[in-house]
Amino acid sequence: MEDLSIEAKEAAVREVAKLLPLPELLSSIASIKADYLERQQPNDAQLSTMVSEQVEQAHAGINALALSQETIDKLRQNLIDIDKLCQECQTQIRNHDKIKLLNNARNNLNTTLKDMESMMSISIEAAAARDSLSNDEELIHTYERLTALDGKRRFALAAAASHKEEVGRLRVYFEDVDRTWETFEKTLWGHIANFFRLSKESPQTLVRALRVVEMEDILDQQLAEEAAEAEGAGAMATITNQHRTEKKGAGATTTIRNSTRDKSKVQGKGYKDKCYESIRMAVENRFNKLLTELVFLEDLMEALEEAKAIGEELGDIYDYVAPCFPPRYEIFQLMVNLYTERFIQMLRLLSDRADYIQNIDILKVTGWVVQYQESLMGLGVEEALAQVCSESGALDPLMNMYVERMQASTKADKTQPPKSKDGKRYTPAAVDLFRILTEQVQIVRDNSTDVMLYRIALAVIQVMLDFQAAERQTLEEPASDFFFGISLCNINNNLHCYELSSDLSSSTLEALPRHYAEQVNFEDTCNGFLDVAKEAVLETVKVIFEDPGVQDLLVKFYQTDWLDGMVTDNLVETFADYFGDVKLYIEERSYRRFVEACLEETIVVYVDHLLSEKSRIKEDIIERMRLDEEVLMDFFKEHTNVTKVESRTRILADLRELASAESLDSFTLIYTNILEHHPDCPPEVVEKLVIMREDPKKEAKEVVQECKEIYENSLVDGAPSKSGFVFGKLKCLQERKGIWSKLVQ
Repeated sequence: MEDLSIEAKEAAVREVAKLLPLPELLSSIASIKADYLERQQPNDAQLSTMVSEQVEQAHAGINALALSQETIDKLRQNLIDIDKLCQECQTQIRNHDKIKLLNNARNNLNTTLKDMESMMSISIEAAAARDSLSNDEELIHTYERLTALDGKRRFALAAAASHKEEVGRLRVYFEDVDRTWETFEKTLWGHIANFFRLSKESPQTLVRALRVVEMEDILDQQLAEEAAEAEGAGAMATITNQHRTEKKGAGATTTIRNSTRDKSKVQGKGYKDKCYESIRMAVENRFNKLLTELVFLEDLMEALEEAKAIGEELGDIYDYVAPCFPPRYEIFQLMVNLYTERFIQMLRLLSDRADYIQNIDILKVTGWVVQYQESLMGLGVEEALAQVCSESGALDPLMNMYVERMQASTKADKTQPPKSKDGKRYTPAAVDLFRILTEQVQIVRDNSTDVMLYRIALAVIQVMLDFQAAERQTLEEPASDFFFGISLCNINNNLHCYELSSDLSSSTLEALPRHYAEQVNFEDTCNGFLDVAKEAVLETVKVIFEDPGVQDLLVKFYQTDWLDGMVTDNLVETFADYFGDVKLYIEERSYRRFVEACLEETIVVYVDHLLSEKSRIKEDIIERMRLDEEVLMDFFKEHTNVTKVESRTRILADLRELASAESLDSFTLIYTNILEHHPDCPPEVVEKLVIMREDPKKEAKEVVQECKEIYENSLVDGAPSKSGFVFGKLKCLQERKGIWSKLVQ
């Protein structure tokens, strides 16, 4: 008893800690006490019922003791009478046989009279049981009376088993008991099915009904044990007489069938299973209107209000119904499962007509799911079980429809004309896109489930990828003055999109549970806007270099007109005009990237024309190359970092020195220096420059062979350690010609 007291105290401490996890919740003690008192009523009712039963049993015991005392007194008197009779019988010894027969007849007559009295009382007891059905307080006593009558019936049928006609008459005689049982069970299952109302209005009645179920369950177990023992004895008898039945196949089959039939008779009433079935049917009836009428109405508000009202009943089930049931029934968990199953059915019915449900109603549905989940967790249900509705897939068609409509509404209008803000050019599509996306995410965050927000996050990513694809598609259009302006807009748009997408991804990931956030990859998508901006920068550079005026200047490289310096000066002046426009319309960070890309493209063009040249390299060409280096460096230093300009133009100086080298050591030293900064510079570059010089073939061959060995020794796992910005883009190296074979000849 002391252990139970300690265990109850510890359980109470845990419950209080669960109810008051924070100090500020102490102010709610009064409401908790009131709630406790209200929830305690079913427990008090159950305890009161049990105490009253114990008192009745005690009265019965006292009455039994009084009856025993009376019986003892009678027995004492009977013993005195026996002594007197024994004295009288001494004179009757010679008549012993007759006396014995008379005594047996008297005993049989008494037994018959008792059996007759018992049989005659059956209808009276059945009527008494039937009359007590009208009083719910007598429910348990009524069950006990009927169970006792069942015992008498089994005894009577067993006694008359050898007389079929007698058995038939007995069955008719017991029909009144069967009818009373039917009325009793109808009342019993009516109470069980009405558990929700009874738990509030008359919890004692519900407790008594459940006590009956428990008592019958115990009786069923006893009958099952008796049947198992009987079956074991029958099996032994079957083994013993097996040789007798082997020759009688038909008879053996009949015996098996009779055994199965007899076994089915002792399986009991199965009240516990019927109790669960009654509860399930009551839940079915509670959901009937919602699932057969309301979910098909065009206006979903009535259905959602009904679903909300039904869901709130779980709180009363926790407070009132669960205390009336034995703990092993786990009735609250059962009710959560039954309610959730039918709510999932409701969601599936709604999903079947997702095409006809507006987005605002879809959000109301998902909002109700959120409220239902939160209410379950508030009642102590584990989060994983509380989220069964949203994780079941029943919402998928509704969410898919919402996402499809959301994606359709976010299709960017690429036909909008460019605008200017602070002198920088952009199109409104990007701003409009992220305004819509942010609104959609916020609406879902405020009104829907975690899984819905997860689906919206994936949809947002897809919308951003589609927007990037549309931006890239504009970059594939033929170059023109209009295209030049569009490419500048794309640079600004995508940089701004990167900032907006980063903000949106941060807020979305913060709102998502961890297991969902880990499945969403915003980072790569956000970086995709930077990639598109870089591509737009390169396309802008491409526009400049495809300008017919620029093309006319580039084709003159290393030609006679180029030697006087006018070609390079004109090229730089053209660059300056373009740079002025670009700097005016794009942001500073993008402008620096544009200048660097233009510088790199200029270097690539210079090197490509040098290595494509067929004429011999002479001193005037070497000198012009040096002067061009200075002109280019002076120009680009005005627009970007000096260090970057020097690092980019270093390859021009290295190739110029390589073209003017005087010895094998000079060649190898310069080439080694080039490989340090451009590991992908192939020995074919040296080969081409050597061909353009007037060196003897033997010396040229030796230089190329040495440089080839240096290059091969510099490879890492058969490939250059990294790629530079020049040699991978040279057109002259894309189709390598067999110059080496010419040197070998």
